[in-house]
Amino acid sequence: MANLRNSAAALFFLSQVVGTTEAGEDCVPIAALGTSSLDKYDFSVSMAVDDDDAFTLKVNFKHDGDLPIPTDPANQCDPAIVPPEIASDGLPYWAFRWSYESVSEEVKKVTGIDHISIDFNPCGHPPVEKFGAPHYDLHMYRETPEYRTCMTCNTFPGAPICNFFPDEQTTESGRAYFDISMIDGTDQPKNMPEGYVVGPEDAVVLMGGHGWNPDQEPPSSAEWVDPVWIMGTYDAQIAYYEPMIPLVFMSGDSNNVFQEEITYQAQTMKELPSTVKVKYNGTTGVTNVILKGSKMIDCEDKPKKFTIDMDGTMKEKDCDWLASKKGKKPQKQLCKKKVQVNGKDKKLHLHCKETCGQVGRGKCAFLKDS
Repeated sequence: MANLRNSAAALFFLSQVVGTTEAGEDCVPIAALGTSSLDKYDFSVSMAVDDDDAFTLKVNFKHDGDLPIPTDPANQCDPAIVPPEIASDGLPYWAFRWSYESVSEEVKKVTGIDHISIDFNPCGHPPVEKFGAPHYDLHMYRETPEYRTCMTCNTFPGAPICNFFPDEQTTESGRAYFDISMIDGTDQPKNMPEGYVVGPEDAVVLMGGHGWNPDQEPPSSAEWVDPVWIMGTYDAQIAYYEPMIPLVFMSGDSNNVFQEEITYQAQTMKELPSTVKVKYNGTTGVTNVILKGSKMIDCEDKPKKFTIDMDGTMKEKDCDWLASKKGKKPQKQLCKKKVQVNGKDKKLHLHCKETCGQVGRGKCAFLKDS
């Protein structure tokens, strides 16, 4: 789902589409996330990991020909018309069609993805002048479905948009929508490509915030032909990412290919995909979404205390002690030392992965530039 830059139109449109949560409500039924099966899309996922811990994830699916396509968008896609025209599947044309499925434990461990939601929008969604064409949102969520049911907020009346006015969010789950990790002194979100914007009006309940580059918008919905890469936030984390794929890209007899190389600003999540490729086969009707990146690395400091030799005396310390040492040079020197954990020797950078990574030591050294 794209950023909702035209907030007035977006609020009205979305109020007709997705069920909203009551102010202060903790969680919603899991049915609110849609159908828990992707069988109708001939969905499959495969993954390969090479000797350098680089992964290639391939998601395959086909457009479901039974889904409705509006033939009179001016009337069928206008939520202001009451009663709305009902499509063949029993829903208004402008309603979203959500379905999801969990990925394997191996895929979760390597990529951080928990489940994939294929969401079809027959009438598109706001901003309708840009994305008001039939398309798929292929959300790749890093949180569980159960967790998402508790991603609730105080919404605007009748709309699934989290109220972004000051002090309107009275719960932790609601405030988490507006907790975005930014590079200090800038408007650039961390772990997103340069130029991405996460507007306060873009927080959609049960999804998260929405970030994308305005320069990548199509000129109009009628001219939208290539996928657009979106990244979602929640509680200062990347909650999901998605390619939005217009139906015209994955229709017809001709093959289509889209590819984007992605560089992230202040990257702290090594597993974020560095290449996104979307391929459509005009003969088989299959669309492949191919992500390439590096295997997820655990960069958390271990809570357990360790024993370290300090000037000939063995002392018990923890990673908070290491982080408290003033200056990077002392930390670097300590991270190279051996310590004892449960009576076994190990390098300190293998125990205090995040703290040592932030000074350029160990497998999490990429955190140094974040």
